[in-house]
Amino acid sequence: MKVLVIDDNEAIQEIIAEILGVDGYTTEIAGSLEEARSKLSSFKPSGILLDSVVNGESSLPFLDELDPKSGVKVLILTSGKEKLPKDSPLIYGHIQKPFRSVDIIDNVRGMTLGEAAAAKKKKAKFKLFGHKKPETEETHEAEIHFGRSYIVFENEPFLVYTIAHTMQTRGCDVMVVTSESVKYVNDKIGGETMRILGLSSRLKAGYVEMSKLGTLMASMVEFIEQNAKPVVIIDNLQPLIEANSLNGVLTMIYQLINGGAKKISSVIISAPESSFTDKDKDLLLMNMELYKEVRA
Repeated sequence: MKVLVIDDNEAIQEIIAEILGVDGYTTEIAGSLEEARSKLSSFKPSGILLDSVVNGESSLPFLDELDPKSGVKVLILTSGKEKLPKDSPLIYGHIQKPFRSVDIIDNVRGMTLGEAAAAKKKKAKFKLFGHKKPETEETHEAEIHFGRSYIVFENEPFLVYTIAHTMQTRGCDVMVVTSESVKYVNDKIGGETMRILGLSSRLKAGYVEMSKLGTLMASMVEFIEQNAKPVVIIDNLQPLIEANSLNGVLTMIYQLINGGAKKISSVIISAPESSFTDKDKDLLLMNMELYKEVRA
């Protein structure tokens, strides 16, 4: 089965293609409506996954260009604010963001296989890299659980250090990835068993260069695989974004949570909320939960 994915966010493109690829789908990516038009005739998809806004403009008029007799169905990704056509025979359904991997796979199966066949296939539970997905993207206040991953929005790392200390007192094995000095972070958190991995803008003994995402990924995966209850914390994502690209960093986080290591772990990141667009936040919340502190 072939699925055409129309989305202007490269990280989301890669993630959706990976999710569908695991389930046996062949995908083509279009980063614009113009590119989608050129790929329709050559690729001949069974279904289309269409972001409701592509490159800042509504993509819904694109539906009028599709031939209703072609049999192709469209699944729309929406923020929930758009008014979707109710009478279009082309629309199979919609998925509201932020979405989970299972939302994508269940709806694409229904769109391309039919409801009965999709329901039968669903009995074999979908797993990406054998990793358990979060059941919800609920906001938790003053609660944190090993085995889940969290995003903390804060301008400077503070709450994330409290979380690191809490996880350590619960018997978790904690690694803190930081662009601050190792001594500063150690003084902030403490704990003899905590591992602190320093990031540097240049080659420096005992540190990982910020621009080397592959090296950083390998270090985090190794830590997860070598410890019983691993928790990886990135105390400020902004320096990594500045040294690389936002899409590259988001893809690294996705791979770390879903495929980097095949065991239960937690990934917790802190970053200024202003670093992300709404689409970027939707992407993070596909696999992470928003953590907020209770304020009296």
